[in-house]
Amino acid sequence: MMGGDSNMSATVEPAISDPVVHIPLYSADGIHDGIVRYMVQQLLACLASYFAHGNTYDLLVTTNDWRTLEVLIAYQAKTRYRFDMRLVSRDELRHAFHTDESRLRDTTCMRTMFSKFFPIMTRQAEAILHVDCDTIFLRKVNLGPLFVSAIGLVDGSQFERSQRWRPTDSQADFLGIAKPVKPRARWLNSGVFAIQGKGFEMCQREVRHYLENLERAKADQLIHGNSDELIMNALALKEKKAVTVLSDYNYNFFAYYLKYDPEWLQHAQIVHFHSLKPDAYWYDDGAVRHHSDERQANRFSDDFYLAALTWFRHLHTACNALHFDFPMRSAMPLEVVERELAKRHPQITRIF
Repeated sequence: MMGGDSNMSATVEPAISDPVVHIPLYSADGIHDGIVRYMVQQLLACLASYFAHGNTYDLLVTTNDWRTLEVLIAYQAKTRYRFDMRLVSRDELRHAFHTDESRLRDTTCMRTMFSKFFPIMTRQAEAILHVDCDTIFLRKVNLGPLFVSAIGLVDGSQFERSQRWRPTDSQADFLGIAKPVKPRARWLNSGVFAIQGKGFEMCQREVRHYLENLERAKADQLIHGNSDELIMNALALKEKKAVTVLSDYNYNFFAYYLKYDPEWLQHAQIVHFHSLKPDAYWYDDGAVRHHSDERQANRFSDDFYLAALTWFRHLHTACNALHFDFPMRSAMPLEVVERELAKRHPQITRIF
């Protein structure tokens, strides 16, 4: 297991009260009901895993879609779990981001910028941990290591063979990254990140610059394609003393990298499915099958399957007695999930 902080000179922030965990799910304009429901299933599994392990940090779920809110209200009524949910209007988004309707109509901005940064732009709490909804919690987490500086990021790409990230000339120019650039880490995923203190102002500055120059950003797909992550990677280079890059990948452990750490069941905290979702598996005609995708073929493993089964168990728990159609639950019946878990890891019930 790797641990510690790859930036030991980080500026330490004053001690804070417990952070708020933020898990958003936003919809772009005109999105189909089926896609919303597909995403809601991921959100429900994430929430179920969070509460299953007795996590007690305050939890905030924001959405701009009443269809998502409808399911969340039913889920909370069923479970009696304590968490805050907020339906964010277009007027609120325009006001919070100091922007106009043209930006709200941009699909990439809605799914990344507005969803991830709304509580940061409006400072909903003194400390916030953002978590993508395509994740599951594997235990009661200790978030302290993520909150030792203004911004905490996780180096979750340590198992890749790529070199440390350097911005292109256009990226550096757009984001004001000084040259020469001294690389710090491989590409930093923004599925899990922490923010407090001066980190709010840093993010607000970068997000507003991005939205004010959106047309210029859209002219370069390497800028607009991963806008939220590009901002966080840029901050890691521009604000080295204020941004901690945590080497403990257990806080944002990509599910397809689990195979590289035989002890992940004992210490992984948040597993992130990222580009390969659990619905890659389904039960059909007496057997569990999975999609054959040449681009992702090497990412399938017994460990990924075990994580996916665990996700399906949380999904079934979350969706039970909710009167909505949840296709992924039907694709992997609960009895199949339990049988496969017992077969592959007899002690799984005691761990999860």
